Amino acid sequence: MADLLKDDLPRKRRKGWDQTVPTEKDPEQTGPLITPAVLPALTPQQMQALQMAKKYCQDVSAKHQHVKQTEQQVVQMQALQEAANKQRALLLMSRIYVGSINFELGEESVRQAFSPFGTIKAVNLSWDSATMKHKGYAFVEYETAEASQLALEQMNGVVIGGRNIKVGRPNNVPQAAPVIAQIQEEATKHPRIYVASIHPDLSSEDVQSVFEAFGKVKKVDLAPDNVPGKHRGWGYIQYDNHKSAADAIASMNLFDLGGQFLRVGRALTPPMPLYPPNAGPVLPGLLSSSALGNTSNVAAVAAVASAAAQQAANIIPDISTMPMTQLSDSQITYAPTSAAAAAAPTGPGANKSLDEIQAKLQAANEEKGMSQDVSSLQQEESVSISGGNARLMLMKKLSRKVESRVLVLRNMVSVEDLDEDLEEEVTSECSKYGSVERVIIYQEKQGMEDDAETIVKIFVIFSLVAEVEAAAKALDGRWFGGRLLKAELYDQEKFDANDLSH
Repeated sequence: MADLLKDDLPRKRRKGWDQTVPTEKDPEQTGPLITPAVLPALTPQQMQALQMAKKYCQDVSAKHQHVKQTEQQVVQMQALQEAANKQRALLLMSRIYVGSINFELGEESVRQAFSPFGTIKAVNLSWDSATMKHKGYAFVEYETAEASQLALEQMNGVVIGGRNIKVGRPNNVPQAAPVIAQIQEEATKHPRIYVASIHPDLSSEDVQSVFEAFGKVKKVDLAPDNVPGKHRGWGYIQYDNHKSAADAIASMNLFDLGGQFLRVGRALTPPMPLYPPNAGPVLPGLLSSSALGNTSNVAAVAAVASAAAQQAANIIPDISTMPMTQLSDSQITYAPTSAAAAAAPTGPGANKSLDEIQAKLQAANEEKGMSQDVSSLQQEESVSISGGNARLMLMKKLSRKVESRVLVLRNMVSVEDLDEDLEEEVTSECSKYGSVERVIIYQEKQGMEDDAETIVKIFVIFSLVAEVEAAAKALDGRWFGGRLLKAELYDQEKFDANDLSH
């Protein structure tokens, strides 16, 4: 029975080894062969119709491609126009009008008075060729909009040279009001503050250690200088929330840090990269031929950019300047005409020296430990700052004297007074205070215009630091050829880097 069932089952394979599967033979042809059909040749009319159809398809395809390129070009042109409008608005926001200037004061005096708020790009004094004097007003252009805003708030009504100056916005600012409002609205989304008049010896880490008392600091951006590792005394601080930023502005504005009063205000512009003085920003890559499609569009966009640049450049007329008597520190009186200015410390205990602050800080650290709050510094400056160790190290760093062997003499001569005997006169006089290694007479043009003022700075390099300090003390405030001399120490690192522009 088992054998029967086994035989009835179908076999899954053939028996034996090396058995091949038999192949079936191809079926034989039994009917007639069928030849492929041959299409008839097109008639001339059909050929013409076919060519017209091809041409129509090519025209439609080219038209769609042209429309697509045109739409892309319009979007790119609008983006470029918007960028140009923002640049023009930022330029307007960075300029202020200064009126009621004493006629005896010159461009350098105005620059000294307004420099604590940020880097000044240009000071354009009005000039009357008939009277050979300026007209009593000027336009000051900062590198940032925040600097001009702080100057506007804190300098209006300040007494300079015996007169209360007037500070305001140029008349053409309302023209860009919508764009300015858009920029400021975008800036409010970021909890950022602007800080100026920062001590040159402080690093971004030092600044962060001071301002993190009000909340978590996400980023500190200090404007880089031409000298590697140095900053230009201003920058931005971004907090984790808006409350911390508001507290920092209220507490740290006009705070005396290292002998310099900080200027702190709200950031008016959204975050943008900071560049060294000689490296400006470049517009986004909207002018490449590959992005625009053809050369005619590049020319069109370039024309729009040129027109926008020309429009921005013509906001303030080109005004020539002339050398004037330099301003002394005693001629500047800060009047509390605004809330920020009124908050400035006054009285005999307002300006405590670094030694006193450091001594109190050291005593507090010894009593309460390095990790506790510095209550003595709180009482001294009315600011809640935590981290005694960081404060102590910061004060020690600021208390170190910057050793320099370079003396700079300002307002000594004009360009017209330069002669071959000047170097010998300077060397002879300065040799009374020490060994003079070298004297450099440097001419600096104050603008890109052909008729811009050129001032003369004289750099004297001494052998010892004590010698240059003695010379600065003796020569500052003396008269030379009817001009009031300004003598001060020059930053050694900037001098070594061939930066004579400060």
